[in-house]
Amino acid sequence: MNRLGLLLLLMPLWLSTQDLSLEKAKRMDGFLNRIAQRRGGEALFLKKVVFSEHDLNSYLNLVYIKKYTPEVTLIHINLEDKNEIGGNCKIKLLGKAYEQVPNFLRDIDVSFVGIVDCTSNRMRVLFRKLVINGTAYNPEVIDEFFQTAQINVKVKKSLFDWFTLLPGLKQIAIEEDKIVCFY
Repeated sequence: MNRLGLLLLLMPLWLSTQDLSLEKAKRMDGFLNRIAQRRGGEALFLKKVVFSEHDLNSYLNLVYIKKYTPEVTLIHINLEDKNEIGGNCKIKLLGKAYEQVPNFLRDIDVSFVGIVDCTSNRMRVLFRKLVINGTAYNPEVIDEFFQTAQINVKVKKSLFDWFTLLPGLKQIAIEEDKIVCFY
């Protein structure tokens, strides 16, 4: 087994002992709220702020998923040089909205490796590796299944779709153990 495979296998154990910081989560949330409220014309030069991997993971787990994605119970992102990321995400699909989802798909553990592609207030993750409930899958194959499962949908979504950055953010860059936010 290669080092990456071992890392993906051991990551859930490490995640359960991860130390998150409410103070760091609030700091990042406060910054994002401030820049979302900014009014005025476009600045000639972008400003930047740097957050650590720990800041990002605290924000994602203590603020973001609670507000926007309650199905996600835990997420951890590893930030590497040259916009590379890896991580683990735990998902529980509960309640009436997920009645039609088979039971074996309601408790999901996903590990991933990819590259963040960011341009003009948008970003996407180009997944290179996906491990779902302990089994490695080709991301393109999973994307095909995902699109096929979208019945009666006018515009089908893809795992590789672009999405808009949070309001106020113009660009992000990933470096070893840090995320650089341009606003």
